[in-house]
Amino acid sequence: MFLSTKTWKKYRDFTINKLKNATVDWNPYWHVVVEETLHPELLHLCNTEWPNFKTITAGTRAQPQGFNQNRSIFIPESGEIPFWNEYYNNIMCHANIQKTIYAFDELNYENDRWVTSSLWEDYRGYSVNNHYDGHTIDLAWQTYLFCDGGEYWGTCLNDEDGNMLKKIPNIPNLSWVMRVDSYSWHSCEPIECDLRQNIMARYMYKFAHHMSGSGRDASGSQV
Repeated sequence: MFLSTKTWKKYRDFTINKLKNATVDWNPYWHVVVEETLHPELLHLCNTEWPNFKTITAGTRAQPQGFNQNRSIFIPESGEIPFWNEYYNNIMCHANIQKTIYAFDELNYENDRWVTSSLWEDYRGYSVNNHYDGHTIDLAWQTYLFCDGGEYWGTCLNDEDGNMLKKIPNIPNLSWVMRVDSYSWHSCEPIECDLRQNIMARYMYKFAHHMSGSGRDASGSQV
């Protein structure tokens, strides 16, 4: 599926407006919650164009060794599904989106970041222990699409001892941006439902023009 430049601009402007109307929350550490992130038409397309992990093999990768294996992963920028490659270029890494995100408090836009992405499909028993993400990731932006167990199975924001201080609810089309630092401890409790679907974009520490584009691996933000 290929969408027109005009259509993508409409979808992108909608999300930019949502980002501009969101604010940084410091409880318990720097993060931003964005409600109704995607235009309703784009949300519908994300659901209808979601990969069938039972049949697709191209563009997928396995969970890193040592991580909970109850997750399937598809890489949008792989180009294997045209819609998701367009989504990556027009939403995740588009300069206007990046400029809007980096306008949040205590961030500064200097140049486009190198962006890595994942579509995550999680199954019963998936979990991740308390952690903060790898130092190569500057910001992580997670969008919830679907969870058949309801909003409880979101992301726990914790202290370094694993005590939950806040939970981001898993509400379809709600997203949140997290600045990655040594305070941003988070986790996912073992999910007791059959299916959870999320979109993740990671804005890497180095700028795009410094990166070779090869060997992409950002296994952080595993929530």
